[in-house]
Amino acid sequence: MVVTPDADLARRMRALRNHGRYDFDSWFEHAELGFNYRLSEMQCAMGLTQLARVDAILARREAVARCYCEHLGGNTNLVLPATDVRNQRLSWFVFVVRLAWTFSPTDRDRIYGDLVVAGIDTGRYFAPIHLQPAYAAWCSTTPLPVTESVAARTLALPFFNRITDEQIGQVCEALQSALRAQMQA
Repeated sequence: MVVTPDADLARRMRALRNHGRYDFDSWFEHAELGFNYRLSEMQCAMGLTQLARVDAILARREAVARCYCEHLGGNTNLVLPATDVRNQRLSWFVFVVRLAWTFSPTDRDRIYGDLVVAGIDTGRYFAPIHLQPAYAAWCSTTPLPVTESVAARTLALPFFNRITDEQIGQVCEALQSALRAQMQA
């Protein structure tokens, strides 16, 4: 959903969600490349229901992020996301930790594997856009070593509204154990 007071931007967003067709275009005319992002009535009904709970959802997700930070905050082998941004509220759709510069991509993959063995569903996060096949035609061949290094050392921890503080503690214990094991290897 896009909400904006800018009439021109709103008109463009409506066109982009409708295959790039503006109100003044004919049915088969597409002024620009767009998408089929029109919502069904069912999707709208679900969205309205979720909007009624959005404050509670955001508050819980913020609490989950803060709980992770409380458990992991003293670990110098991890870089944690910022939990406070001045004059902003974070939506917390994912909680990603970054391993310190001393860890390699191979180290990250071993830690990931240790978490999987411990029953912790973790994701390797994120894949740099400039390395995605869909963007190859638009990207230069200029290497982005910092982006690639950061991406190769990130892990997305389990993150959902109903995760309990006890489960967060278990995830953090498993992660810290995996970090210790990797450092001793």
